[in-house]
Amino acid sequence: MAIHNICVFCGSNSGLDPKFADKTRALGTYLAQNDYQLIYGGGNHGLMADVAEATLAANGRVIGIIPHFLAAKGLALKTVTTFVETQTMSDRKEKMLHLADAFIVLPGGFGTFEEFIQMLSWSQMDIHQKPIALYNIDGFYDPMVTMMQTATKYGFAPQENLDLFIDGHNLDEIFSGFQTFKHILPPKYTN
Repeated sequence: MAIHNICVFCGSNSGLDPKFADKTRALGTYLAQNDYQLIYGGGNHGLMADVAEATLAANGRVIGIIPHFLAAKGLALKTVTTFVETQTMSDRKEKMLHLADAFIVLPGGFGTFEEFIQMLSWSQMDIHQKPIALYNIDGFYDPMVTMMQTATKYGFAPQENLDLFIDGHNLDEIFSGFQTFKHILPPKYTN
């Protein structure tokens, strides 16, 4: 499957270390320079704004998708190429899933974790077959990867489900992982 539209999940805060914003902006520039369209949560703060503004600054295309209640609080970046308001957070994720060919998960907080886990869960249930990559900047996601490995160790998920996502520490690992990704669905109930 060709990848044209990449959905990025990330924090609406920037984090305490400037490297997160630097690498997020580098991703936005990379997306634009390689003719990928960015799909993201539509926010105007934190890493969300960084990835969108960097993509736009490099003449890329950006679809921002935000629920009405957040847009009403003035949290939307309306200068994107295409701006979409949804009724709910769930509608937002459904729209992102429909439009995206692949997902990249940058550092973020609880909302970002939830988005990653939902897309991963939907992948294991065969709701979609799209590649998902953790952008594991400086090991940010190591504890989450360890927790998923622990779930497989104790028989709560099949070992093969660890292949449903890419643990990428740089853009080369992520995009080469996208090129070789194969959605293989093991039996969910293994014990």
